[in-house]
Amino acid sequence: MDTEKNISVTLKQPDENNKEIAISFSTIFKQAKRFFMLWIVAAAVTAMFTAGIVMMLKTNISDGNVTALISFNYSGIESGLDPNGNTLDVNKIKSPNIIESALTELNMPLNYVENIRRNISIKGIMPDEVVDEISMYNSIYSSGGSAALSAVESMLDIGYYPSYYIITFDYSSSGLDLTESKQVLDGILNNYQEYFFVTYGYNKTLGNSVVAVDYTEYDYPTAIDVFDDTLSTLDEYVSNLSAVSPDFRSGKTGYSFEDLKITIETVKTVDLYSLSSYVSINNITNDKKYLLTYYEYEIEQLQRQKNVYQSELDSIINSIENYEKDNMVIFGSGTEEDGQTYSQMSEKYDELFEQKISKQKQLSKCKQRIEYYKDRTEALNKNSGSLNDETREETETRLSKLNVRINDLIDIVNETSDEYYETVTFAKAYNILVPATGAEPAIVTKDIMMPVILGEVLIFVIYIGAAFVTAVVKDCRAAKERDSEKSEKEK
Repeated sequence: MDTEKNISVTLKQPDENNKEIAISFSTIFKQAKRFFMLWIVAAAVTAMFTAGIVMMLKTNISDGNVTALISFNYSGIESGLDPNGNTLDVNKIKSPNIIESALTELNMPLNYVENIRRNISIKGIMPDEVVDEISMYNSIYSSGGSAALSAVESMLDIGYYPSYYIITFDYSSSGLDLTESKQVLDGILNNYQEYFFVTYGYNKTLGNSVVAVDYTEYDYPTAIDVFDDTLSTLDEYVSNLSAVSPDFRSGKTGYSFEDLKITIETVKTVDLYSLSSYVSINNITNDKKYLLTYYEYEIEQLQRQKNVYQSELDSIINSIENYEKDNMVIFGSGTEEDGQTYSQMSEKYDELFEQKISKQKQLSKCKQRIEYYKDRTEALNKNSGSLNDETREETETRLSKLNVRINDLIDIVNETSDEYYETVTFAKAYNILVPATGAEPAIVTKDIMMPVILGEVLIFVIYIGAAFVTAVVKDCRAAKERDSEKSEKEK
């Protein structure tokens, strides 16, 4: 007869009979085998559930950001100023109108505007040398002593305005995914570039304001005055650009600013003045009485302006004559007595001289206009004839051709100046150094493994505990049954 060998655990039951209950490992093994499939299922469910919870929590707290890097490079940015000399407001980048333009280009709903605006942050980058300087003064201040106060004052004197900015868009709560967020941020930065050029560089308002004037609404002599003012404005604008950049030549129009200046002069001399002479000689007008009143008014206005210019010019000339020049002493043998003193002009003197030249030009032009209107008035008063169809038709034809020439010239000036500002003056004024970049929030494997392992250990402990407890219960029942049978036999 074979004897089954079992390793058992003996438990003492503290009852009145002081009985001992033996629990075999074979019973525990059988119970563990019984719950094995249930344990496998529970372990798998726990692993998936724990991993899912961890991934959800990690994703919620991860940075769903896209970032870009921009820079400004022009005179004045080192003092925190825009190209016009005002304080630079870099937060214009997230203006609603700029965001709207970006969304419109991407065919995306405009109801994202406010969410996007709230989740864009802009941070200036401080260069290493400024950080090192502040750190040095901070260490001196921390050490205390007599130098601490000087260190504080030095730190307060450090003035720095960033020229590099990091643009961050937290898209996690905006309703956009990673790809859309990159497109939106790039679109915003590109639209800000257009805003920057229009605000500080382009001069399209010059052409637009001139084109908006309809010469047909004026009498013939007045229309010529309108064209004269237009060409004078263009000439002044182009002359200023030519002085700043005489070598620039547009790749689009083929013109330099000096070329445009000559062209404007030609249109004035050949076309405008020729037409003006024709109108003046023939006294071409639709309303002689109104035109005389207009000339009289212009003469009065110009007389007042001439007096103002003359007064300002006298004041400038007086300032120049009484200006105290800067003295510079050059020492000879080492003593002040042996040195020679020279007077030299300063920047202020040069500025006054430039103002004098500018004011003289304004005064001269004003006098010319006065004489021009007086000549016209005298000619009109001498003329008693009426306007005939032939002269009217000739005048209107020439006015129409001149209008076309001037409008074409305005377009060329605008296109040439726009290219100049974009490729020369503001070529590096605003740059997108790094376009929008970012990655999907990633979950590191080790972040998931530890919670899963802990969950699996807990399930295993529960599994072994359940097997042990059910084994105890089963062996206890078996022991009680044996004792009961033994008692019955003894009776």
